[in-house]
Amino acid sequence: MPVLPAISFADRRRWIFLGFLVALHLVFLQGPMAPLGKVLFLSHIGLGLLWQPFVQPRRRLGLGGTITVLICAGLTAWFLNWGLLAIWTMLLAGVVGGKVFLFPDRGERLFYLLTLGYLATAVLALILPQALVATGLTEPLLANLVRYLAPAVFLVMALLPVGKEAQQRTEVVDFIYGMFVFLLLGVIVLGSISFSFLFKADYLEALMVTLALVAGLLLLLGWIWNPHAGFAGLGSAVAQHVMSLGLPIEEWLDSLAELAEREADPERFLALACAALPQRMPGVVGGDWQGSGGPQTFADQQGHRVGFRHGRLTLGLVSRVKPSPSLLWHYDLAARLVAEFHLGIWRAQELQRLSYVEAIHETGARVTHDVKNLLQSLDTLCAAAQQENEASPRFIGLMRRQLPEISSRLRQTLTKLAAPAGLNQGSPLAALSWFASLQSRYANPRTIFSVLDDMTILSVPDAPLFSSVAENLLQNLARKQDAHPATTAKVRLGAAPGGPWFDVTDDGPAVPDEVSAALFERPVSSHHGLGIGLYQCARLARQAGYRLVLAENRDGCVRFRLGPAD
Repeated sequence: MPVLPAISFADRRRWIFLGFLVALHLVFLQGPMAPLGKVLFLSHIGLGLLWQPFVQPRRRLGLGGTITVLICAGLTAWFLNWGLLAIWTMLLAGVVGGKVFLFPDRGERLFYLLTLGYLATAVLALILPQALVATGLTEPLLANLVRYLAPAVFLVMALLPVGKEAQQRTEVVDFIYGMFVFLLLGVIVLGSISFSFLFKADYLEALMVTLALVAGLLLLLGWIWNPHAGFAGLGSAVAQHVMSLGLPIEEWLDSLAELAEREADPERFLALACAALPQRMPGVVGGDWQGSGGPQTFADQQGHRVGFRHGRLTLGLVSRVKPSPSLLWHYDLAARLVAEFHLGIWRAQELQRLSYVEAIHETGARVTHDVKNLLQSLDTLCAAAQQENEASPRFIGLMRRQLPEISSRLRQTLTKLAAPAGLNQGSPLAALSWFASLQSRYANPRTIFSVLDDMTILSVPDAPLFSSVAENLLQNLARKQDAHPATTAKVRLGAAPGGPWFDVTDDGPAVPDEVSAALFERPVSSHHGLGIGLYQCARLARQAGYRLVLAENRDGCVRFRLGPAD
């Protein structure tokens, strides 16, 4: 058994609308005062209720609404005549005219343009002469053309395709365009009647003259509105008037900018900006606002309130009367500007707080890092002391070399803790002296220290940084040599155009790829410490203008280098 193809919602609405127009045309053929014409008009209204674009089609109509619609439709059909039919058709032309300019699809626009042309022609050539038959303005030729040739338009409309956009578009009507079409038809109707009576002319002649005059006036107004002649027209003046409303946006922006420069507290800024709104915004007498704190009010609270919410700001404005749509747009723009300035001040305050927290964090991280290094040096001395039964000259020499260095490093750590603002740059030290101190503390048979260049006049600009990086690398090397006793290493110091450099190279196994990829970018898992040693060293080196890198990483050659960034 064949199944009928499914009809889309847009197709159903188009066929209902065509039936709506056909019923109206049958009313024209029968006459509005004939009983059959009144019945056809009721069917026309029923189809119009199914098609109407104002109320959602799935909305249920209550008992009161149903009774009201039936009474209005019955009274209109009972008293229906050519005059009421003319007003009804002009209203329909206004509704259709309000939809013509809203469709980008050419087929949809042509569909409604044909409908508008049919309704306008029916009003001017058929309904109006019939309504004024007593005055002798009838034009049988025009009336017969509309009665018997206009239905051909319905056939053309039925053959037009339904665009894809029309399948998903909601029904909307532009009220301004609709009113313009209705008033334009009213001008043509009244102009034709007036011209015919004043100059004793035929209705057809009066209609043609009126159409020519109206068309000329519309062309003139269109040119005045947008002349395209190198200067702004009436449209620009109207837009400027609607947009200004006595509120120069530049002055409001200037006042907010000046207030934002004076006030660093976001809540105080909001209080002062909102207090100025009654003087800046037309119609505003008071309101309320809420930012990061509790709700606050300003000025008068008696009147019509409109609320706006943008970002962290909730702003309510109170006016004496209900504001117009254009004024609401201005209120919303003013609220948005206040919200943007408030958000900027709040973000600046948050950045300042986060900068302070970051400074504290960096101070604590660097001090923790130095304390860890000092603790490891003390653990080394304690281990040496436990192995010595008596104070041998070698042990005493070790203590003389290490204890002053530990004391100096501890004093520097306390200085950093007391004055974190001066962390970025340490004190300079002669390069050979710094390297000799490092060698005396970490020399062993498996680690060779060497100086490659002439370093007699070269100094280390940031001795604490170099010492911190060197101690981390050498302590990691010591753990690696404990795990792989055959591992030997070289520690070298050299000169580069941007300053001194040093590196630590060992012939042990390579660093795993998953560890080397994150070695200087984030903390890595560690079984011997916090896992942030090299990460913290790399950050401090970047701040001081140096760069710590894994220059080579393969089995038999693992090289870490600290040198100038350039």
